[in-house]
Amino acid sequence: MTESSQSSDAAQETSAHHGASRSGSERERRGSHTPKVDAALLREVIKIQSFTRWTGLEVLKAEDGVVETRLKLRQEDMTQHHGFLHGGLVGFLADNAAAYAAATVIGDVLTAQYSINFLAPGVGDSFRTRAEVVKAGKRQVTVRSDVFAQSDTGEKLIATATVLILPAGAVALEKAPGA
Repeated sequence: MTESSQSSDAAQETSAHHGASRSGSERERRGSHTPKVDAALLREVIKIQSFTRWTGLEVLKAEDGVVETRLKLRQEDMTQHHGFLHGGLVGFLADNAAAYAAATVIGDVLTAQYSINFLAPGVGDSFRTRAEVVKAGKRQVTVRSDVFAQSDTGEKLIATATVLILPAGAVALEKAPGA
């Protein structure tokens, strides 16, 4: 291990230990670089993800460690018995955006675990998810995802999740059309 990588690892540990936010120390520690996966490639990956493709998920933004997506609600097949967006789809939104955010930092990924807190019913015309890398290490990436319901009256936070992502290699990225 080189001296510079040891320093980088020490900075990463210190940042995590003191609870520094991704927008501050974590982003500064990693420096600005070109994302490993961008919005265009994520849109291609969606073409091979049959469930994601079925949902109609849109990638709004994909930058270094930050992804935003949007799902337009289809009342006929995305709601539970009260007419709210089904909780399984809320979990999907949090997980998927987190995986995409991690992919911008480390490439192809798999979700190892997530914990979600439902804060309000999924009432809206569409749902925007913002995921941001909290800490990226060599073996795992921790991401925070927030899911918002959008309607004519504005936007409301309906769920927040902490997601643990692992590197997977380049298998799915190599299958993507145009990759």
